[in-house]
Amino acid sequence: MANADQILTLIKSHIEGDEERFRTTALQISALEAKAGHTVLARSINELIKSKQKLILKPAFRPIQSDLQEFVLEIENPYRFTDLVCNENVSFKIKRVINEYVQREKLYQFNLENRRKLLLAGPSGTGKTMTASIIANELDKPLYIVLMEKVVTKFMGETSLKLRKIFDFIQEIPGVYLFDEFDAIGSQRGMDNEVGEMRRILNSFLQFMERDHSESLILAATNNLDVLDKALFRRFDDVIEYSLPADEEIIEILERKLNNFASNLNFHSLLPALRSMSHAEITIICTDAIKEALLNNKEIDINLIDSIVSQRYSAYKKVD
Repeated sequence: MANADQILTLIKSHIEGDEERFRTTALQISALEAKAGHTVLARSINELIKSKQKLILKPAFRPIQSDLQEFVLEIENPYRFTDLVCNENVSFKIKRVINEYVQREKLYQFNLENRRKLLLAGPSGTGKTMTASIIANELDKPLYIVLMEKVVTKFMGETSLKLRKIFDFIQEIPGVYLFDEFDAIGSQRGMDNEVGEMRRILNSFLQFMERDHSESLILAATNNLDVLDKALFRRFDDVIEYSLPADEEIIEILERKLNNFASNLNFHSLLPALRSMSHAEITIICTDAIKEALLNNKEIDINLIDSIVSQRYSAYKKVD
């Protein structure tokens, strides 16, 4: 059991911020408890010390400098891999990116590099931004969203300067960087409506990409893979293609969201109404159904889901 001197030393070192003495004293107390046969207590002390050490070693994320705040946003990354509903190919590629980053030192020994420049392509709401959040969370990195529509201006020099500042930040601060709405600069350079300025901006971006050898992961998201300049593809280490959810994915989303509220509902009966919707849209429909049921004392049944789906389709027609 800890003696009076150890307890006083522990408290004093904590007050003075002397982490090394605090850790040493705590380990001494743990050893004494283990010798006394208090193995559970000793193990608990060791685990607390390890968790404290991890917090000390965790890097502090530097705030975004003022001249980047307009078009680079740091956002929270709340998603884990288990939150993503996707097909096996997407799942495999994301796991591979994470695994290669974690074991990148092993790859370096053989002059190989981990995948860290990714092109994410697919319809809105199918998981591209969530993927960026998952990778950032799994690797304990900050997540930055680069707003391409604010980076691109009608002045070539101004856009290139912004890109240079962004890539300097990528070099300085290891993180996951998602270039959203990448179509803004990535469309095919040979298209009839393409202008010389946009072509030079794309060339500038490609040069920055090739020169980048940072520890950061660079992700570019597009809703339409077909419009992208084919020269982009060889600049990325991998292309991950997303699609609207298959039937089994729709069922999985419904089960995750509605199981506690509609256990008697036959989810397969909802497939015809939901097949043309994205993962995000189906999630919103489930949330709306839960709210409607709770606030109006209704049962979540196929009629309620159909009603909510019809409301969304009606809203889409008004937008069109």
